[in-house]
Order: sequence, then structure tokens, then C-alpha cells
Amino acid sequence: MTGVKEAMARILVVDDEEIIRCLLFDTLSQVGYHVKTAVDGSDAITQIENEPFEIIITDLKMPGIGGLELLKYIRKINPDICVVVTTAYGTIESAVSAMRLGAYDYICKPFELEEIKIVVERAVEWQRLLRESRLLQLYKHLSIIDGLTRVYNHRYFHEFLDLELQRVKKNSGMFSLIFADVDDFKHYNDLNGHLAGDEILRELASLLLNTTRKSDIVARYGGEEFAIVLPDTALSGGLSVAKNIMEVIRGKKWMYTGFYPDKKISLSAGVVVYPADAQGKEDIIKKADDAMYYAKKTGKNKICYYEGNQILDYKG
Repeated sequence: MTGVKEAMARILVVDDEEIIRCLLFDTLSQVGYHVKTAVDGSDAITQIENEPFEIIITDLKMPGIGGLELLKYIRKINPDICVVVTTAYGTIESAVSAMRLGAYDYICKPFELEEIKIVVERAVEWQRLLRESRLLQLYKHLSIIDGLTRVYNHRYFHEFLDLELQRVKKNSGMFSLIFADVDDFKHYNDLNGHLAGDEILRELASLLLNTTRKSDIVARYGGEEFAIVLPDTALSGGLSVAKNIMEVIRGKKWMYTGFYPDKKISLSAGVVVYPADAQGKEDIIKKADDAMYYAKKTGKNKICYYEGNQILDYKG
């Protein structure tokens, strides 16, 4: 690998033999790498604490802190650093131990300079691929996360719901769906401004995450409306989760809520179970939405649920 990316790679050469340090410094610097040297493990640790390195080439046998101990330290502070160990022919077992501890590669002494160049090129390429992989993971993460609330977005809710429907059909299971909408949110925004409204939504999203399981999915369905999918959860469990959410919300102190009853933010929620009370994806979404709006129309700050074809108030 050549060019700007290669020239940017920072390498630390660690060896108690001056001739080895100078040889590697000259060889790798000529290729275009940014190279520094350390006389032992202690010197290396001092430099690593003060400057980032992508690649570290270290001898295994050194006075004081040896290569294996240095490797353990590096893996603890930054496992992405590629550590290449060098070893004499008589200590291959130590090189194998280093690989087991997470070394990127090892080179036997005496080595050919071309071999060193090839190993370093491979390490640079590996790190480039690692960066690209992480960027792809980041883009994927951002594509399914709501930018304001940091819970899942509308798109991912539908993707997950499709998967959950398939799973339940295959395994004869069940799941609950909760739709929840902030009461009088437009009035809150009109009085306090959208920045305050955004903060309320962020706090609500955090609260929903903290009152559900890791296996549950919390999503911002749109505006001030949230959807929660509860896998392997019957109606009693769905109602219990909704009740817990309501109790936490009622017990929290909210900003600028003087016009609200009891000066509290409140939700109206609807709960539906699949397949007991819904026939498919569109049906369960519609029924959860209908139950939620029925709660809103009949008093707000409460939970309603479907049972058969009826919407009922939860009295728990």
C-alpha cells in the first residue's frame, strides 16, 4: 500500500539493540512511515502514553519490561494497535504465546528487511479495512437511530416488527405492542418552544429505555409518539410494562409544566397482543394506535388495550 495513507502510519520500534532500532528506523522511514524508537518496554510505554501509534514492532527479550508484558499493556489500552513481535530462532514458543495474546504477527531474527516491509504493509492494510468496517457499522447504526431521541427510528421499527411477526409465526409465540403519545404536546411546544419540547422527548426516550428490557425495542414512531415491541410478552406483561412507564413518568419532575394537571407530563398508551388480538402487521399497528387514541379521547394519562374486538380501560 502506497501514498498518503501509508505515509500517515505511525510506527514505534522497540528494541534494546541499537543496531536493530537504527536499521528498522532507516528502512521504514525511507518507505514513508512516521517512525520513532524506544530502547525498552518502559520507554515504549512512556511514548505510547503521549503519542498515538498504529503499529508497534517490539523485541520479546528485553531488560525490564519485555515484549509480552508490553503487548499486554498495549492490548489493554488500545487493542486496535497492530503489534509485531520479533524474536530469535530459539524463542519461537514465546512468539506463539504473543500471538495468543493478540499480537498481529511475528518475525524471526535475523530477518530480511523485505519481510519487515511486507508485514508492515499488511498491518497498514488491515487497519484500513478495520476503519472502513467501523465506518460501515456507524452508517448502519445512524440509519436506524432517531437523531433526536437516540432510540430506534420509524424505519427500524417496521423492519423489526416484520422479523418479530415471522418469528412468532414460525415458533407459535406472541408479542405485545405498545403505542404511547405525549398528551397536549403541541400546547407544551407552543408555550415553551420547540427546544424545550425536544428535551422532553429525549428524556422520555431515555425513560422508556430504562423501564424496558434489552430484548425490547423502543422506537420513535413519529412526532411525540413512541412504539415499544415486547417479544414473548402476553397481555398481562404488556400492561405491566405500560403501567411501570406511567408510574415513572408521573413521579418525575418535568420542566415548564405549569399548565399540565398536577404539573406533570403524561402519556396516553394503547396495548395490543399478537396473535391473540391482531391478524397481521397492519392490524396490530392500527389497533395499538386506535387503543392509544381512545385513551386520549376518554381522559388522557391512561392505558387502554384491545381484548378481542373491544377497547378497554386498564384499571390496574
